Amino acid sequence: MEDEIALVGLFLLAIIIAAILGFVAWLRTGSLRRRVMVLEHEIRMLREARAAAAARPDAAAPSTAPSGTSEREARKETEKPQEAPDSAAAMSDFLSRVPPAEKTPATPGSDTPLSPADRARARVPSMAATSTSAESAPVRKASRSEDDGSSFEMRFGANWTVWIGGLALVLGGIFLVRYSIEAGLLPPIVRVIFGGLFAAALIGLGEWTRRRKTAETGNARAYIPGILTLAGITSAFASAYAAHALYGLIGPAAAFVLLGAVALLTLAASLLHGPAVASVGLVASYAVPFLVSSNEPALAPVVFYGLFVTLATYAVARVRRWRWLAIAGALCAVAWAHVLSALAAPADAGFLAIYDIGALGLAAFFFVVNLYPRNAEPDEVKPDWVVSAILTAHALPVLYLLQIDTFGTVSVATLVVVMAALLVLASEWPAVAAAALAATVLGTFAQLTFEVPLGPSSFAPDMASDPIIAGALLNPATSAYLRFGLAVGLLLGLAGLVGTWRSAGRWALSAAGTAGPLAIFAISYLRTDTAGLETAFGLSALALAAAFAGVTAFFETRLPHRATTRDLAVSAYAIATIAALVTGMAILLREGWLEIGLALLTTGIAWVEVRKPSAVLRWLAVAVAACCCLAVADDPTIAGAALGTTPIFNWLLYGYGVPTLAFAATAWLLALRGRDLPQAIFEALTIVFALATAIMQIHHLMTGGEIYASADTLEERSVQTLLALAAAIGLQRLHGWAGGRIFDIASLLLGYAGFAMIVVFNLLILNPMGTGDPIGTNVIFNLLMPAYLLPALMLAFLAWQAQGRRPKAYVMTAAVLSLVMVFAWVSLEVRALFHRPYISRGDFSDGELYTYSAVWLLLGIALLVAGVFTRSRAVRLASGAVVALVVVKVFLIDMSSLTGIWRALSFIGLGFVLIGIGALYQRLLRAVPKAQGETSDEKPD
Repeated sequence: MEDEIALVGLFLLAIIIAAILGFVAWLRTGSLRRRVMVLEHEIRMLREARAAAAARPDAAAPSTAPSGTSEREARKETEKPQEAPDSAAAMSDFLSRVPPAEKTPATPGSDTPLSPADRARARVPSMAATSTSAESAPVRKASRSEDDGSSFEMRFGANWTVWIGGLALVLGGIFLVRYSIEAGLLPPIVRVIFGGLFAAALIGLGEWTRRRKTAETGNARAYIPGILTLAGITSAFASAYAAHALYGLIGPAAAFVLLGAVALLTLAASLLHGPAVASVGLVASYAVPFLVSSNEPALAPVVFYGLFVTLATYAVARVRRWRWLAIAGALCAVAWAHVLSALAAPADAGFLAIYDIGALGLAAFFFVVNLYPRNAEPDEVKPDWVVSAILTAHALPVLYLLQIDTFGTVSVATLVVVMAALLVLASEWPAVAAAALAATVLGTFAQLTFEVPLGPSSFAPDMASDPIIAGALLNPATSAYLRFGLAVGLLLGLAGLVGTWRSAGRWALSAAGTAGPLAIFAISYLRTDTAGLETAFGLSALALAAAFAGVTAFFETRLPHRATTRDLAVSAYAIATIAALVTGMAILLREGWLEIGLALLTTGIAWVEVRKPSAVLRWLAVAVAACCCLAVADDPTIAGAALGTTPIFNWLLYGYGVPTLAFAATAWLLALRGRDLPQAIFEALTIVFALATAIMQIHHLMTGGEIYASADTLEERSVQTLLALAAAIGLQRLHGWAGGRIFDIASLLLGYAGFAMIVVFNLLILNPMGTGDPIGTNVIFNLLMPAYLLPALMLAFLAWQAQGRRPKAYVMTAAVLSLVMVFAWVSLEVRALFHRPYISRGDFSDGELYTYSAVWLLLGIALLVAGVFTRSRAVRLASGAVVALVVVKVFLIDMSSLTGIWRALSFIGLGFVLIGIGALYQRLLRAVPKAQGETSDEKPD
């Protein structure tokens, strides 16, 4: 009982609120009507005053019309029949047409006195303002706040109240029906009949309101017909649905027809009542099948119903020019295709094919054929990406059909029809040329999913181990699979060829005609059990490359240069030529020949680019070089087990050396037309592959052919260090001869890499004093020479060559490391004199300690002489540092560690050497005259 009281109270409250809002709207509308009447009277008085002024011969017509408007145009504007504005903005525009004046006299004959706000909005010029010297006064803005208030009043009183009133009518009807159900007041058939009568009354009232056009039509009147009609349609829809779902008065078929008719009539009513009704009709039309259930569902009626609803939606959108409605209908049609595919069985494949083709045909007609003129070669075309996306969305549901029909005749025929339609649209209407790419995507996915069960059960965690999936991925039906791929590839290839020749959309058609066949070929090769078919696939790829090359030459010579996107189309076929050639090489070539072939192919591309300049070809060469790098990275041994143990003349020499020469030739050819990023990339690749050739050969030699063995030995790291320093020196010289920033950057980076390797490996990690590794039995010619002496000499040469050309830090690092390596070599040689081949073993004897002092003193003297003759203050300072080290050693170590004659000889020798150094220093400085302008640092360090 309490629930019924609450429902009745809520219903009465809604009616009261609607009545109050309607009364307010009526008051506001009456006020606006009186205001419009006053303004019409003022305009009539103004016209009479202007006519009287024009009749006087001694007075000119008053300048009351707006600037730039003739008197005849002003009179024509005032004599127009005034129609009711549709909104507050229209009313403001109407008020703004009244000419302003300085004064606001009384308006004789007016039935309604003017309020201050009215006078502020419409000021009438006085008769005195009609003299020859009178001018139009500027429009006043003093009443802006009052206008804003009036606009708000108009929105609230004339618009919002009407919408709320319509909502109240719908809710009131729903509550009334619910109350009648819960209270059992009326039998079901009567409730449905009353609901239908109520709906008919609302629809009739809306139509009567729409047709009623009087002078009293207000701003809100434009909303009322649509709202009343919408409320009636909602009531009719609810009544029909209740008759089926709640009371069982009609069966599923009758309910489907009745609800569909109401929804379609709603779409038709939107032609008269605006977009709100159209939106409701669109949603209701596609929702009808979900509201009706049946024990024996049939897909055929739903398919034709969906096509009919889509057609009706497009027709309404075309008549009213509502692009938003057309796009919304297209999205609903695509969603409907997904729903139908989810509900369809293999026996429904024919009906599903009808829907897929029909929906695409309707979208093509209304979005393309009916909007764009058929012109394959316009002077200028702007792509319509939205329409292209709509066509793509309509085409992709065919993939569902292929799965449902298991690639039967119906589904394959539908696929061909849809792809052909997309390609024709792209060719004949270039604005939607991107549809050709949709055809490529569709054909590629069809080839990828051929006879692969992609139902929901296939996406289980153990999908990869499913024997059905595994068997389908390596397709056992090789002949049928290849025939299917051949047919789809030919369709794309031929359509792309014809479209490129005759259509302004050749940018997309050429991409479809090249990328499509290549992708289908690659998928076919990867999915087919190629045992015994390797040669056939390889030769087919080469044949495809030859065909693309012929097409490229044909378009290059025959396609007019003024043709739209000509260069893009030619480049697409050139890229396809190289891609097919690379594919064939990858299939046919083995044991390093692929890397060699790809590298030589870059040189061929560069040779063509010199004769046919094209930025695309330069980047295409880079792409092929990237493929070569990937092939090398996949197998660094180049030939795998066939590499062998033969030093130097093995597959490493060919697999790395030939690409080095090929990339060098490519860089040189590309440089003939200027240096750019692709050319710089090939210079860098030349350096990288040259270093890789040397490093791999060294590693192969030192490990006895074991490429994957560890390289952390002092012998190999020392050779790598020498290689890095030699490359830094050589590239620095090459930069001075050939130019090119790549050589300069590579030289600098290799120099720093050599510095780091010396510190990390030679001095720290792999130092034989720490590792305990043998250095050899010879005192001089042992491992210490390539590990320390040769790097020291190369560092000294690098520092000398880099003076004035490299940053000071770079030069100083090389010089300091050179001295450190010389000192390390001398010290380790002394150790080797007493302990070899394992210099880490054994204690320090007195003779060994004394020898260190003597050798270091000799090193200091040699550095002093070199510093004096080269006028290098840094070398002289290094000499002093070595001598100082000897002094510290003698006083701290020799004094405590040496015994007997060795201690005395150490100090005596140190004293004589220090005195001799001083004398020698003075004599050498006097013997070498100082150059004019020489400073204490005679040569930059």
